[in-house]
Amino acid sequence: MFAVLMPLVLLVLLAAPAAITYGLWAWRRAAPAAPGYPGSQAGVPETGQPGVGDPYFPDYGSSGYDALAYVIALDWDAGTQSMTATTIITAKASQPLRSFYVDLALQVDAVEVDGRPAEFEKTGFQDVQITPAKPIVDGAEFTVTVDYSGAPGELRRGNVAPWSSTGAEWTVAGEPESSAWWFPANDHPSDPALMNLSVRVPAGMEVLSVGRLESRDTGSDPDFDTWHWIATQPMATYLNFVSIGQFEIREGSADGRPYVYAVSEQLSSEDRDQAFRALQTSGQIITGLEAMFGPYPFTEIGGVVPAHQFPFDGLETQTRPVYDRKSIIDERFSRQLITHELTHMWFGDRVTVRQWNDIFVNEAYASWAEWGLAERAGRGSANAQLNGLYDRARDRDAFWQVTMIDPGPEQLFTTVYARGPMTLQALRNLIGDEAFFGLARSWSSGSGPGTVEEWMVRAQAATTIDLAPFFRAWILSPTAPDRTAANGFRR
Repeated sequence: MFAVLMPLVLLVLLAAPAAITYGLWAWRRAAPAAPGYPGSQAGVPETGQPGVGDPYFPDYGSSGYDALAYVIALDWDAGTQSMTATTIITAKASQPLRSFYVDLALQVDAVEVDGRPAEFEKTGFQDVQITPAKPIVDGAEFTVTVDYSGAPGELRRGNVAPWSSTGAEWTVAGEPESSAWWFPANDHPSDPALMNLSVRVPAGMEVLSVGRLESRDTGSDPDFDTWHWIATQPMATYLNFVSIGQFEIREGSADGRPYVYAVSEQLSSEDRDQAFRALQTSGQIITGLEAMFGPYPFTEIGGVVPAHQFPFDGLETQTRPVYDRKSIIDERFSRQLITHELTHMWFGDRVTVRQWNDIFVNEAYASWAEWGLAERAGRGSANAQLNGLYDRARDRDAFWQVTMIDPGPEQLFTTVYARGPMTLQALRNLIGDEAFFGLARSWSSGSGPGTVEEWMVRAQAATTIDLAPFFRAWILSPTAPDRTAANGFRR
């Protein structure tokens, strides 16, 4: 819906200067219109839909309600590598609902809505349709209690399998999908919510997650421990994670912020020490990022290094990124990696994407911050990085064909890591530091979902320079920008 309606709104906002009303959004892949379902007739409420209409992942998330909070309770059986669990979702209806959907790939055992048993049906890999005993009226707050079970490590959707297992250690973390493997949710970043997680495990195991470690054992059984984590600021579903196993944990405070760092005991003592040395630079890095982007958005910091070999170097799980073990112990790379993931706390976590094709804003700033902090430390200029990358990529047509307005689902996490920061540095060269950093602070001080179009509006408001040609060259065009001052190039 937003990709269809938002351009019309933005064309009005961009009427001054008139030059920027150049039809940017003809380049944007629009979300498909929702299927036509009959409206309310004689008091019969409508039905929520599976999927929020994301153009890349149309069945992700659910329409008809906004999730407000998740209370997740897992009982992990290490022997069978399976869980029994209950999640309570608090939500607010955005339309009348005779039924609605949640995303969950595990087996659903029972569902209640507002304390009354509800009918449910699995209609797809992760689509669960729920029909409450009593229809929900538009605007009403309601609770959904889902009992479920299964072995998440056995679930795979095509090439997607975000549940990792290494010996006696298990982690679920991934982007854009992961939550459906362990808790029911409105699984789309346009609907952030609070998270409260309790995990019961055999005594001697640790459980890592996001937010504040409330307690290590809230149970009375000596053979089991229950770890309790609370996130006091909303987050997108993929920004939550859980890691179960045996970890060395170090806790403390950096600049008044409590931290929890954890490294798998499956790593050698030498590698653990190196991982902790890297993780403990997080506080200093955050201080440097605050100088550029404004106050750190959250109340906790940290990092977790499981034993698994992930398909990513790091993931910006909120307040406590998950890092690949080989990447974090690489002294040549770890500071750059930590800078990238922590920058996401501002760009991607506090301000999420409205649709997955808005990924440019998240990854462009996270990648540019690596250049920006290095420049402030005297390790080369960000402008030199722009020029060097441009020289290497200028004649690579395939590189430029992946645009920043519509990269496509298969190229979502490829070119943006280079073309994204190049675009930002070129913009900085064009509008100057005051406007550039003012834009970054203004954007990241918001919360909830945002779009590339909204970011462009904010950028234009930060300067009197007409940015229409710049956006056409850097955001929209499938060809390399000309090396001109108008496109933000300078030596």
